[in-house]
Amino acid sequence: MSIEKTTNREQKKRQTRQAFFNAVLDLCMSGQGYSSISLRQVTREVGVVPTAFYRHFDDMESLGKALVEDELGGALATLREHMQLGRKRSFDRQIAKSVQLFFKAVDAQPRYWQFIASERFGGSEAVRRAINEQINTFAKIMSADLVLQPAFEHINSYDRYLLAETGVNLSFSWIIEWLDLTHMPIFLDEEERLSTCELDTKKQQMLHRCTRQMQMVLYGAYNWKSSEETLLDEPANI
Repeated sequence: MSIEKTTNREQKKRQTRQAFFNAVLDLCMSGQGYSSISLRQVTREVGVVPTAFYRHFDDMESLGKALVEDELGGALATLREHMQLGRKRSFDRQIAKSVQLFFKAVDAQPRYWQFIASERFGGSEAVRRAINEQINTFAKIMSADLVLQPAFEHINSYDRYLLAETGVNLSFSWIIEWLDLTHMPIFLDEEERLSTCELDTKKQQMLHRCTRQMQMVLYGAYNWKSSEETLLDEPANI
């Protein structure tokens, strides 16, 4: 009986913790920045008294950090698993497929990706640091995956990481615009919304543009030589 009670208590604690995460994601999805969200606002959304917050987190900074590490880290891991599907395709088709898979991942968990894109440069230092750590880890993993692509086997490990970092940063720059097309229309008045046909056209145009951007980056890397020298300007001119 005592084991059952402990299990139920732990399950309830996990559910409440998840409710705090969901409250933050919902508030941010509605346009509020994380640094402007108060503890009382979150507890009101969850339906608990403010003192109950401290059973799970030390402060709002620790809540944001836990959200990034527990939830958003999982979203990036899921994306990486999907991106691996593209390895079985030719280099040309892999680029297009990888971009499509990225947007499918965003569509599957829009609140997570909106939070990443918005708060990566937001007002909370703890959240910014946690997001950047997750992104850097993701870039390292993607860099290791590039070793398996024959098109980049001539590039050294340092340049492969720079390529992965560039690809990740480029992809993340698309998130808000894509969400504006696919999810934000629900917040618009009916007369301001695009028709289904117009929306599909804009999505296809963006998909084409983003795929072409990634092609330019990766085709350039395909022709890159790691022996190329990189010259910096004189320090006094920086």
